[in-house]
Amino acid sequence: MNLETKKAAALEQIKKFQSITEAQEKALEELVLLLLQENEKFNFIGKSTVDNVWERHILDSAQLLKFIDNKNARFADFGTGAGFPGMVLSILALREIHLVEKAFRKCEFLRRIKLFSKNRVFVHQSKLEELNNLEFDCVVSRALAPLDKLLGYMEKFLKKDGYCLFLKGKNLPQEIELAKQSFSFEYELHPSMTSVDSNIIKISKITKLN
Repeated sequence: MNLETKKAAALEQIKKFQSITEAQEKALEELVLLLLQENEKFNFIGKSTVDNVWERHILDSAQLLKFIDNKNARFADFGTGAGFPGMVLSILALREIHLVEKAFRKCEFLRRIKLFSKNRVFVHQSKLEELNNLEFDCVVSRALAPLDKLLGYMEKFLKKDGYCLFLKGKNLPQEIELAKQSFSFEYELHPSMTSVDSNIIKISKITKLN
């Protein structure tokens, strides 16, 4: 399949759970175009995923919308990299998202692509340990850190009734068991639309154990 066919297939999957306007579709196309151009220089996404960018990055990010009820809440994407999943979620639905990324080049790229979204996008070039005075209703993340480390950040950033949505790979069962040694939490597992080895975990009511 060529890129155009793969784009159509990914958009068809997204439309099963999220309506897409022509303007949003164009914004996603512009995002992918600029990403592929800049990737030649900076390797923002793995070269093995370039041919499948629409499924591996756009659809993979967009599927989180299935588990978000209030699109007007305050969101953050930790370790957003080149804007996944955060920018895709912003273009399609979320009214406000904060993209947190420590790498300078990636943040330069994020400041360019944030213009593709009609919603509020804030870029923070920072390590999570150095970011202060921000609280969120929901934190999303993809391929940033093991679950126990991610939950360790939530005490600082997540509102009391907030929740997390993490895209995780095949090591998730072990990560859950490890996280249970340090935290009490409720969670739901949902299969990924893009990989049989991956899941989306939705976590709430996080409490650090003594």
